Amino acid sequence: MRARFRNKFQAPSLSRALAALLAAGACAVGCAQEVAQPIAVEAERLYADGLEHLAGGSVLEAEQEFQKLAKLPAYIGLTTLARLRLADTLFVARRFDEAAEAYRSFISRHDGNPNIPYAMYMIARSQFELAPSELWIMPPVYELDLNPVHNARQELEKFIRTYPRSRLATDALAMRDHCIALLYAHARYVVGFYRDRGEWMGVVFRMHQAMQLFGDRAHDLDNYALLAEAYTHLGWRVRAIEMWSAIGRRWPESAHARNVADHVAGLQREIAAAKAKGEPGDMPPNVPPTAALKPETLGGDGSS
Repeated sequence: MRARFRNKFQAPSLSRALAALLAAGACAVGCAQEVAQPIAVEAERLYADGLEHLAGGSVLEAEQEFQKLAKLPAYIGLTTLARLRLADTLFVARRFDEAAEAYRSFISRHDGNPNIPYAMYMIARSQFELAPSELWIMPPVYELDLNPVHNARQELEKFIRTYPRSRLATDALAMRDHCIALLYAHARYVVGFYRDRGEWMGVVFRMHQAMQLFGDRAHDLDNYALLAEAYTHLGWRVRAIEMWSAIGRRWPESAHARNVADHVAGLQREIAAAKAKGEPGDMPPNVPPTAALKPETLGGDGSS
């Protein structure tokens, strides 16, 4: 089985980010003291030249200018900004791991700096760039490394929680949602992997996990019907009845709902027949760790 997840989402462009940097640079230079000391004038020149090189894609030249600026005395305010711009040069050069560490270093060294929200956003953005924009999923499933996607989601959610009103929050939300879509696509692939092999215990365990992790996204008709099928194959007849009943309540107009009564009646007959033979009518003792969970109570719109 070979599946592909494609999403048309694109992260905010680098050119847009650089335009914001140039605007910030203009302010930094324009807001300097009226009677500038020679060292302050040199600092402004280095900062402006560095931004110009960065906007033009000359990353090495930009890095050199910002490094010179960062070595100037600390009382020159632009030296602090130079360290942030050095992190930006790493990001533009697509050295995302190094960029994330540089932004973290800036935050740790400059507590209370007004640029910390930007630095935190760029940590999340760097992690996002390390994640795949498209997801090719091929067996064996355990070989697929989704750590970059998990890391990006965590950093983005941290930024959104900390700065929900930031002008960057909209971009962060879009990137976070893309990460969730990638992770859910993989989770559904894994469920299908077990289903295609008739490994129904694996279907139940993985579907329970998906419903815990992805909320409403995983609480859809197809997933409920698949769980009802898996429960039936495993002999979890009462649980299968509960799932079919939930389908009838939540999607009464669906094709599946039209067959609910037949499924429930058939399962009830199986329970009665098993008990008549002195056999358990429902769940056997061999169950996965998530057996205590009832998907219809895990969440999702209209859950009971």
